[in-house]
Amino acid sequence: MFQNLYLRKVAIALATFIVLGVGSAMTARADSFLIVGNSNPNATATLNITSLTNTQLSFTITNTSTSGVVGAVGFDLPGTGTYSLVSITPSNQPGNQNFSFTTNAGNVPQFNSATLDFAMVTHANNFAGSNPPKGVHAGDTSATFTISGDFTGLTQQQIADAVYVRFQALSTSPDSDVGHGGQCVNCGNQVPEPTTMLLLGTGLAGLAAKVRRYRKAAKE
Repeated sequence: MFQNLYLRKVAIALATFIVLGVGSAMTARADSFLIVGNSNPNATATLNITSLTNTQLSFTITNTSTSGVVGAVGFDLPGTGTYSLVSITPSNQPGNQNFSFTTNAGNVPQFNSATLDFAMVTHANNFAGSNPPKGVHAGDTSATFTISGDFTGLTQQQIADAVYVRFQALSTSPDSDVGHGGQCVNCGNQVPEPTTMLLLGTGLAGLAAKVRRYRKAAKE
């Protein structure tokens, strides 16, 4: 009787651990969004939101175009707020050190109705960019931007829907373009964190060892 009660307690603890561990793993994912030029499908980039809290946003822009650069990045977020640039990394990558922060980037070419809340631009506070162009180069190079401000209540999808990316010096026609918004390419593909899975496996192994020791002691 006592043995059955003990085993039931162990089973309940094990089930609870699995639910908590798997639940934690399932919610730990990073969504990736595809951005495509408004009129040039060869202008492409990915937006990865690496951190989103009520007071800070970190995201990585990767230029997946076959030519050109991402010369400016901006957001037209729901509501109003005051934002400031915390960092750009890696700052020593060619072009990244030329980004500057502005709260008055003007109207966005190809999207004249947009009034950006903030933008990272590479020339004279102008979202149209620099000449010669500077920025995140084509060929899977990336830059990570960290912004402070009020992001309370905003989801990753809302951030992606608000993004504008300026492509410049493309070898295809047109040679410049703006991509607006992001289509999530891995939503629902939940990627467990390695640490969570390690803890889950360690806990399961520990519980199994404890059951074996108890059964061995009961036989003796």
